[in-house]
Amino acid sequence: MINIQKNILLSKYTTLGVGGPAKYLVIVNTTEELIEALDYARNKHLEFAIIGGGSNLLVSDKGFYGLAIINRSGSWRKEGSYIVADSGANLTKVAYDALEAGWTDLAFASGIPGSVGAAVVGNVGVPDSSISDVLVSTIVWDGGLIKEIVNSELNFGYRTSILKQNRDVVVISAKFKLSNGKMDDTLKIILEDKKRRAFSYVGRTAGSYFKNPKGDKSAGELIDSLGLKSYSIRGAEISQNHANVIRNMGEATAGDIYDLEKYVIEKVKDGYNITLEPEVVKLGKF
Repeated sequence: MINIQKNILLSKYTTLGVGGPAKYLVIVNTTEELIEALDYARNKHLEFAIIGGGSNLLVSDKGFYGLAIINRSGSWRKEGSYIVADSGANLTKVAYDALEAGWTDLAFASGIPGSVGAAVVGNVGVPDSSISDVLVSTIVWDGGLIKEIVNSELNFGYRTSILKQNRDVVVISAKFKLSNGKMDDTLKIILEDKKRRAFSYVGRTAGSYFKNPKGDKSAGELIDSLGLKSYSIRGAEISQNHANVIRNMGEATAGDIYDLEKYVIEKVKDGYNITLEPEVVKLGKF
């Protein structure tokens, strides 16, 4: 039986550490509880939002007038030549556990923060690999129905999928293909990437803030070239370590971070005639 709470601050459920209260909040620990919470929202005609690791999320200071579902359904298992992971499972942990078992397909994801469900919805990845490369299918909740959607039906693109365009369809679990690889080379790549990300994401951040635009330069390179590293607006700062990371220096509000986001977009537009698009998802009114 799920426990619905009222007026709970969402700031402690995001890596940025900002955000107002949810009108209703429930923490689910299994896929069965996740489905129960979704059915509850549907039956009560409540808007809902799924929060996994909270690492790619900016919650409004005004909060969220609906049901926030904190998804901690974190198990995964091997089924034949596949890995099946709950949507609330930590992506990095699944990737590491799989690697220790000799399966290298998800190795690229070992340094990426967030949950499996968010990774599928946003098609997360690194420059040479994305979730869409290894995902076979996903089980989803769709308006009360449980169904399977295969990779080819998800319309994957750069940091997007059909699921990102339709938030009423929720990932319950994901199936990934398995294969063995060269462990020495793979581990070396993982360790290097882990060090790079740990250096870049020091402090309270949402990870990479903007999508990389088309062209030769990444979002971070564009922002850095304009001398914006360490630029701050009140409690929000562009990281000194990586220009595509916005950091909560300790007392930031969601409004501070949003104002800094708009400032960066304006400066890059003025300097390069390129409009950066946030990778970070917003919840609530801004």
